[in-house]
Amino acid sequence: MKTLGIIDIGSNSIKLIIVEINNNLYREVFHKKFQTRLSEFVGKESKDLSPEGMKNFYGIIFTFKKCCDKYNCDEIIAVATESLRQINNSSEIINDISTALNVNIKILSPTEECYLGYVSSIPKDLYDYVHIDIGGGSVEIGLIKNKVLIESISIPMGALKITNKFHIHEGISKEEENHVQEYIYHKLSNVPWINECKNLPAVVIGGSIKTIGRIHQREQNISSNIHGYVLFSHDIEFLLYKFRRLSLQDIMATTGISQSRGDILLGALITLNSIISYLQSSKIIISKYTIRDGIINDYIKKN
Repeated sequence: MKTLGIIDIGSNSIKLIIVEINNNLYREVFHKKFQTRLSEFVGKESKDLSPEGMKNFYGIIFTFKKCCDKYNCDEIIAVATESLRQINNSSEIINDISTALNVNIKILSPTEECYLGYVSSIPKDLYDYVHIDIGGGSVEIGLIKNKVLIESISIPMGALKITNKFHIHEGISKEEENHVQEYIYHKLSNVPWINECKNLPAVVIGGSIKTIGRIHQREQNISSNIHGYVLFSHDIEFLLYKFRRLSLQDIMATTGISQSRGDILLGALITLNSIISYLQSSKIIISKYTIRDGIINDYIKKN
């Protein structure tokens, strides 16, 4: 049996899970998450992570390293996505952490990130579909044919990035929503193979889609498992219409979600609604799995 620590560094949060692996099976024994919003500590012109951001980041990795030591992890796998891809001084940060804490952070390429998300969440009964990972800083889209990932792309328009770019914090008008949708449509139209994704069901992963799914379940008084839960385009449109005019406090009071999720809910809804609308997807299937599960599956396969 091996104990594996996985640190997932995203734009919205940094997460640690520790799992015990026995042959082809694994069991989660510990998890912890910090809301970081690393992108909010990045200079607009320099694209460097500020000293305050570096201090917060180092402190979280230090805490996670202590947790891994406590559980006697045989190995620590630390990966970063758009959170560090966008930062100019990421190499300096990674080298400092490697030297001081002996934690080696790998910045995943967009292709690697989409692949790990894809292998974590392959449904049993679907052969052709679109894989969508809505993160804080980016959205990964993959085209799957006969269960094989044949095309993938990462677009820097995640829920947090869209929220900050268009100042979607306390409600949004229909005109503003249309402006955001046009922006996302333009990004999608530049993907050469995007038309092959149209009219296919979408398997969606990430914290935002699970939040949206749980809100819909609450609205419909449904208590089923979030994994495999199915939404349709009109469900997303309804939620967007309902929350479009609400303040952050009203969203939190209505849905029961935390502030860290509530303040990017509209950004997530608009992003998802725009993608689904553009792709004309027949249905949205929520997967609870993430790139962390993909890392574990990949680790088991290789070892």
